[in-house]
Amino acid sequence: MADDTLAEEQMTALQVACDTEVSGCLFLMRTEESDKERLLEITRDHVREQHGKDYTLEEIDEQHVNEVEV
Repeated sequence: MADDTLAEEQMTALQVACDTEVSGCLFLMRTEESDKERLLEITRDHVREQHGKDYTLEEIDEQHVNEVEV
């Protein structure tokens, strides 16, 4: 019975993906909500270093972070 309860619980994570087809970038990160700040910082650094664009942490959070089922 305990297994049925676990199966019904929906687990979620935060995900950000760089889907730049032109550059062939395959950057994808998932983490728990408690590690959101680190996810945003790593993503900001990736975009700056690999794509030469600067985004604020707020822009990344609002425009590119999605909640996904795991």
